[in-house]
Amino acid sequence: MKAIHDDLQAAAADLERVSLDLRGHVLYLQHSIHQADAAAVLGRIAGLRTSVDDLRGVADSISY
Repeated sequence: MKAIHDDLQAAAADLERVSLDLRGHVLYLQHSIHQADAAAVLGRIAGLRTSVDDLRGVADSISY
């Protein structure tokens, strides 16, 4: 069970890094001719944050 816990935590950390990288992309979009795309990317980031929270919640519920 510890391996599953650790894998979930690692996946959450990876998704968190992706969401942080996307934030930089949003800044670029907001200052370019693609401003409308920034809102779509922000929605994707929110979805990633939800997934990160869900993965960490499941990991925290695992007892080993």
